[in-house]
Amino acid sequence: MKQILPLSILLLVAIAILATGCTTPSAPAGPGDTLRAQAEKEFQDNNLYAATQLFRLAQENYTAAGNAPAAKNARDRAMTMQMMTFHYPYNRSTMDGMLAGVLPDLSATRRAALMDDPGAVTYTLDGEVWYFEDTISNIVYHNLTLMQKVNAAKHYTPFYDELAPLALAPPAGSAGPYGDPVAWEGFEEISVPRDRLPATGTLKLWVPLPVESGPQANVTIVALEPRRYLRSTTGTDADLGLAYFEIPLAEIHDPFVNVSARFRFVEYSQRFTIDPAKVKPYNTSDPQYRKYTAPTANIALTPAMKEKAQEIVRNETNPYLQAQKIYRYVSDSLPYSHAPHMLLEATGEPRSVYVLETGIGDCGAQSQYFAALCRSIGIPARVPVGYQMILEPAGTHVWAEYYVEGYGWIPADVTVAEGADWSYNATTGERERYRDFFSRNLDPYRYIIQKDVDVPLSPDPGADEVVITRNTIQIPVAVCDTCTENPSIMIPEKYWTITVNRA
Repeated sequence: MKQILPLSILLLVAIAILATGCTTPSAPAGPGDTLRAQAEKEFQDNNLYAATQLFRLAQENYTAAGNAPAAKNARDRAMTMQMMTFHYPYNRSTMDGMLAGVLPDLSATRRAALMDDPGAVTYTLDGEVWYFEDTISNIVYHNLTLMQKVNAAKHYTPFYDELAPLALAPPAGSAGPYGDPVAWEGFEEISVPRDRLPATGTLKLWVPLPVESGPQANVTIVALEPRRYLRSTTGTDADLGLAYFEIPLAEIHDPFVNVSARFRFVEYSQRFTIDPAKVKPYNTSDPQYRKYTAPTANIALTPAMKEKAQEIVRNETNPYLQAQKIYRYVSDSLPYSHAPHMLLEATGEPRSVYVLETGIGDCGAQSQYFAALCRSIGIPARVPVGYQMILEPAGTHVWAEYYVEGYGWIPADVTVAEGADWSYNATTGERERYRDFFSRNLDPYRYIIQKDVDVPLSPDPGADEVVITRNTIQIPVAVCDTCTENPSIMIPEKYWTITVNRA
């Protein structure tokens, strides 16, 4: 899929530059101003690699001239360019060689066809087509024969083999939808070498924490360290669990800057038996109904989204059955595919719109698309964010929930459901039962950090701060005005660890 910056995005960037006073100053332009102007020109021409280098040079010149605000602005513009190019490291010849190495049985013609498929996800930068970092994985996901062949060679299908015993087992007949509690203990740590950070300034950190949310209960924050730098927490009843630290770097003389969190919680499995005839009408004046049927930055309710939702549900009017139709459409029709989230964050393209327009997406994008389709026809929906612990180590994961009056929040994991198709030895009946299970049931191997996407950080770092994502907080958010390298990528990528184990 070729991704070119829309004119609307370029205009918004230009407006933002004017609004923040980033025009040519009335004083004579210095080297930094000249380099920045050149960088903006390269950006307008979609030469993002060239723009990144020029913004870096502008930052160095501003720093040498003692203009700290301009240096930070140039640094953050370079950071935005990095976010847009981060996922695209391979040109066509490199990708062809990698594909031949991983799948040697494919002919050159077949490899070319796969690289030209829209699911390969490409981005034209600096006059050349660049391939997404997970192109090979996406090619396998989009071609089930290849996927099943790969798994057959390993005699193992990830997720499906672990979750099929639960999904295919008969209902336990418990009194309510929550059962089979599993106690978990978590430890998160940031450990940054002191020499990677400046001598002075303040390092601000937002560290994710668990929240109470339906199947996740008995949440206890055991420890947050160092306490002397902890400024606030959102609490376990918030929509997004966070601990906020401010670290004065001049006070840190140890070899590492360390921040950590310990916590406990209990997660329940969910099994719902729903009688469509007993589904009650929504109270459309309820604040919670209005909240979860309204658009957000990434759950977009565009005319095209509403048209697609109506196309899917057709004449069905029962909200539960409508949600089931939407679930089957997303799970059956849209192949799993890793998505370029940093690019989407930098350009402001909603994840739900990305899936609507491309027909592909990962767990986060697919779940936000599911929620957008539900909200488009008046079904409250939200997108829990966190981790799944069915495999080790725990991995980031996102799924969905839709509200059915009389029953509550019903889980829907459209992505895990696709694991049925990845299995090389499941029967047709097993695949159907597995997929049906995740339309209203869920396993207890989850760690929930936020109840829905697009929940604002607390405290808000400010709209002018460039961070990896404000959509899903599964890793720390970092801000540091005096850092020469924006820590928003550096810290989570290199110096962040998380473990969540059974208690």
